[in-house]
Amino acid sequence: MRKIIMALLILPAPLVAEVLPQDASYAARQTACMAWVVGGAYPSGLEEVACTAEFGLPSPFLFKCALAQHAGYASGGQREACALFLARAADATRQGYVRR
Repeated sequence: MRKIIMALLILPAPLVAEVLPQDASYAARQTACMAWVVGGAYPSGLEEVACTAEFGLPSPFLFKCALAQHAGYASGGQREACALFLARAADATRQGYVRR
């Protein structure tokens, strides 16, 4: 048992997260965060910041724009906001790190 504890102390944090079982509240929080992203809205800005930081989830605006692209935009302003959002995402993608 002592060897296991020592091994866990030596492992980097991402590996420890994979080794240790996740508790039910963590899984429930992750499910809630993912539902808010796909649903297109968080209950508050604090929840959005916390979920994004904890789970690395994308902005729910991405899903709103994808839906509006197929179902139609509510206004010209929404269409322009989506175009700007996606243009910035494309620029960030082009500047991303390539491992090889």
